[in-house]
Amino acid sequence: MRIPGSDAIRMMLQVPMRNPGRSALTALGLAIGVGAFIAMVGFGRGARSSVVAQFETLGSNLLRIKPAYSVNAPEPHPLSSADVAALKREATAIAYVVPLHARGLNVTRKGRNYATTVRGMPPDFTKTREEAFALGGSFDETDMQQNAQVCVLGATVVRELFSKGEDPLGGAIIIGDRLPCRVIGVLTERGAAVSGSDLDDRIIVPLTTFESQLGAPRGYSYIEVRPKEPSLLGIARQEIFDILAAAHQSGKGSRVDFQVLSPDEVTRVASQIGGILTALLAGIAGVALLVGGIGIMNIQLMSVAERTHEIGIRAALGASPEQILRQFLAEALGLAAIGTLAGVALGMTASLVVADQMGWPSAAGLDVVLGSAFFGISVGTIFGYLPAKRAADLDPIEALRRE
Repeated sequence: MRIPGSDAIRMMLQVPMRNPGRSALTALGLAIGVGAFIAMVGFGRGARSSVVAQFETLGSNLLRIKPAYSVNAPEPHPLSSADVAALKREATAIAYVVPLHARGLNVTRKGRNYATTVRGMPPDFTKTREEAFALGGSFDETDMQQNAQVCVLGATVVRELFSKGEDPLGGAIIIGDRLPCRVIGVLTERGAAVSGSDLDDRIIVPLTTFESQLGAPRGYSYIEVRPKEPSLLGIARQEIFDILAAAHQSGKGSRVDFQVLSPDEVTRVASQIGGILTALLAGIAGVALLVGGIGIMNIQLMSVAERTHEIGIRAALGASPEQILRQFLAEALGLAAIGTLAGVALGMTASLVVADQMGWPSAAGLDVVLGSAFFGISVGTIFGYLPAKRAADLDPIEALRRE
């Protein structure tokens, strides 16, 4: 028993064998288009994920209050312990309020010197920033009350001050030539920020120790606030604004001398920009897909011109226009399938190699592969319809007269 459409399938498989060079070039055009689409979308998604991850290291669901400096304006009101107390007392949407001092200082250990950023913070800093420890742990409220000379190090500081393989826990360092402290914890490595700054180049000491031993600056460098729930971020921002505006006597029409910033907003903007760039790259790659489809159409038109006599013979032997149409559509579909499969392999390879070299997460997911494969086969089939229709519409008598 003959399977319906088996002749068309058999002839579809014969096309690459009949003209291997031409078929390879045709499939190559579509393969480049499909591969470019997968690779470009993978590059865009991977870069966006990398950038968003970098911004997320600043802290998710976090608000940061900073003094607002501007040209030709009075110096802003310093952020003080009174501000911290007011936020803890009056705000209803805030879970943690963490003030901090930050200063660049020189650190020494056994003849080794290194300049880094030293921060004075309360123990709650591990909750606002969701910090994790590779070794040891953090200081507590008792250390705060006793002005304990203890510290937590970032991974970069450990590499600069301690020998390879040496356990930093319990080690002694001197901060700013006047504060000896004992290492009680090492933070998990976080890498570099989008700006290129090293997120592991830091030392954290108790807030009271910083103020008593390293000098109390005029006001905190900034205050970090974590809402009770991510959904309360907007409410927490408004509460902060209202409470501090009243504390700093920033009434209507007067200048607000503080800023309330959120890394989440920066992350959201970065994600949106990354999405736009990904769509742009996908659009550019889509043009390559269309070019590949046009290549299939041109080859099929050439095939129809070369096989006009053959088409006339088939029509004279009883082949209907629908059968001839299906035959040439099947041939176009075969070339499209070959090109698409090659393109998927090419695009996935390029995406994985670049992601590995750049340290990006591999983002060429199943949806991209299936979408590009469907698009590639569809483009090849659609562009193959015009030549197939032309072949089906040929007059058998006129076709038989041509050689």
